[in-house]
Amino acid sequence: MFSHNRNGRRLLGGAAAALAAALLIAGCASTATTPTATTPDEGVAPADMIKIFMAPKFTGLAYFEVAKVGGVEAGEELGFDFQYIGSDQPDATTQISTLTNAIPQKPDALVVSAIDGDAIAPALKLAREAGIKVVTYDADSAVDARDLFINQLSYEFAASIMLDAALLNSPDGGLVGFISASPTAPNHTAHVKIMKELIDSDSKYSSLSYIDTVQFAGDDAQKSQDLALAMIQANPDLKVIISSSAVSAPSAQQAIVNAGLSGKVFATGFALPSSVKDFLKNGDSVAFALWDPAELGYVATVAAYQLATGMITAEEGQVIDAGKAGKYTVGKDGEVLYDKPLMFTADNIDNYDF
Repeated sequence: MFSHNRNGRRLLGGAAAALAAALLIAGCASTATTPTATTPDEGVAPADMIKIFMAPKFTGLAYFEVAKVGGVEAGEELGFDFQYIGSDQPDATTQISTLTNAIPQKPDALVVSAIDGDAIAPALKLAREAGIKVVTYDADSAVDARDLFINQLSYEFAASIMLDAALLNSPDGGLVGFISASPTAPNHTAHVKIMKELIDSDSKYSSLSYIDTVQFAGDDAQKSQDLALAMIQANPDLKVIISSSAVSAPSAQQAIVNAGLSGKVFATGFALPSSVKDFLKNGDSVAFALWDPAELGYVATVAAYQLATGMITAEEGQVIDAGKAGKYTVGKDGEVLYDKPLMFTADNIDNYDF
């Protein structure tokens, strides 16, 4: 089905096993069925005339290429035209141009990961005014600029998972530093804010302290390494670098390895398993986390299709039936929680192939 696990199951083991069981309760069950392509509302085009565009923050980034796989699969199964659009430039202005240029092509829906939630909001509002449904995934836009947000993890859940991973790496706690994509990335900004609050207020994380200043790497691997090295040099007692960027987390660990500090300083956060496999197998790091990007992309695209065909609205309480990927309830402000985290360790990393 999706590329997340060679055995078709979510597997976690070793030091993370007990934690993993708790993390997966909310979303471990899924069916083996395809979403139902029921008859759309009268006046809506049939599936083979529906056109859905997916616009990631930028193309070429491995994480978004994996999410694209889910969108392609949804299109093939339900019979609509799926197109992947965008630029390889990690720039809000460029993404705005992508979205603006998409409107005259009259897609029925856009599936968007916002590089800057407020900056792209006007373009998304124009799309909605043109009758285009808008679903965000991975990183949200302003609420009034889209119909639904398929959130991979609630911000609170994501923050706690990254701190749990930090403690798996450094059980005695210690000083933590943060690297984020940008100060305008809504998910990254929320993650760091909540991690700081949890360290300040939750006894579970009381052994951790943090550097208040956040570093921003723009999802750039070399800049992430440079920032990580500078952070280590400026803070000799640093124990863990945390990033919710799937680029920065493994890049920070590479900087640690290059500096000869494996086992003394650790990086963790969200990362593709393929990017951290060697670090985990070699003992350079103990745990990284993520979710299944392909399934996230699948759910977001199915939701867009169901909106475009009138099968659902964005009304709170409605259920998105994504077949084999599960069922999801629309919450407040159109937020839909995917909430299926994965914790990667040396014991289970060979089970994942993305």
